[in-house]
Amino acid sequence: MNVLAIDIGSSSARVMVVNCEADYELEELLRVSHTTVTDGNGCYRWSIIDVFTSLKTAIDNALNDYNISSIGICSWGVDYGVIGSNGELIDLPYSYRDGRCTQVISNMDNDFADYAMFENAGIYPNAINTVYQLISDKQIGRYDDNSGVKIAMIADLFAYFLTGNIRAELSNASTTGLLSKTGLDWDFELICKLGLSCDIFPNVIRAGECYGKYNGVNVTAVPTHDTASAIHAMGEMNDTTAFVSSGSWLLVGKVVNSPIISRKVYDIGYTNERIYNNKVSLLSNINGLYILQRIVVESGISYRDIDNSMESASVLGTLNVDELMSPDDMIGNIEQMLGVKNSNIMDIVKTAYQALATRLIVAINDIGNVTGSIVSDIIMTGGATRAKYFLDTITSISGIRITLLSGEGAIRGNAMVQVKSYMESN
Repeated sequence: MNVLAIDIGSSSARVMVVNCEADYELEELLRVSHTTVTDGNGCYRWSIIDVFTSLKTAIDNALNDYNISSIGICSWGVDYGVIGSNGELIDLPYSYRDGRCTQVISNMDNDFADYAMFENAGIYPNAINTVYQLISDKQIGRYDDNSGVKIAMIADLFAYFLTGNIRAELSNASTTGLLSKTGLDWDFELICKLGLSCDIFPNVIRAGECYGKYNGVNVTAVPTHDTASAIHAMGEMNDTTAFVSSGSWLLVGKVVNSPIISRKVYDIGYTNERIYNNKVSLLSNINGLYILQRIVVESGISYRDIDNSMESASVLGTLNVDELMSPDDMIGNIEQMLGVKNSNIMDIVKTAYQALATRLIVAINDIGNVTGSIVSDIIMTGGATRAKYFLDTITSISGIRITLLSGEGAIRGNAMVQVKSYMESN
């Protein structure tokens, strides 16, 4: 049995045929890089149509060349497209890195700010969250609530392009901050209190259900937040094991049965996101390999160069990785934070890796304190599994054992849910 698993990350999109009868053997059909574009107002947006055009060609080729039983799509969270009443995107989706919502939280009524928002759904009130983006939309008059528009999270948007059906899969819907505590539907009471229109939210769909068909093949809802798909691929974890799903972000946490909503969890900046079977990932969103991605783009060095240079490079100082969000001048921002100029690029890389490792260990210790079970093991998937210096630094500082899974954990988890859905329906 072959399924088509698609993972749309915030720096690249991948289309893979997964042979589920051969230990989930992967065959990559497409890997396309993408990044934000700047609109006329200087805002960062996603060139989604260009990405979809590339993906659709790969999907069509796969359906011609393989016996494909199902198609599944996962992506990053919080961002969304707005679909007009004519069925077309009204504009390109904003990127969460745009910063347009920085003033939204500070200007909100106290009833909806900070801890009060966290209490509603267990989602930490971060300015990148969908809820604040939607409030910003309303403030700038991006669309008329009564014009029949619908929002679609990024993976759901691509499923819509294929099937014509607008849905909101549970795991990505939870990243909005507007899902109910039960995780079963939108929190329409909160949505109304915030002055948002309930009509713009599509019906919720659960992983394993079907959006519709594309050229006769089921487009299956997987855990559409790529973190949720990656966690599913990790299997069962005990109380002393934490997960790390690594990519542009480092998602660090534990799997729990229901949201943990307390002042202690809020104070350490953790959030409760829904995963497969309505379980919860209690996790910290740490700015991650995006820092290295930007350094590589800006400097022209390769990851092979980095691997060969870490032993002789030096750590220049301490970085606050949570503040390194610039899509334009990452190297300059790092030097400014360190108070240095014209640094050796490999010293900058090593300093960034050291800071990321230290930040990850803090997050691991925090979650142990919150859950009452000290973490002794990490299961890691994603791009950081190939970053030897980063891994060695975590181990040497903390003594925590790291088990490395496939760098394509989201693809595997995506495929696993498709197979389960197919078997149950046939």
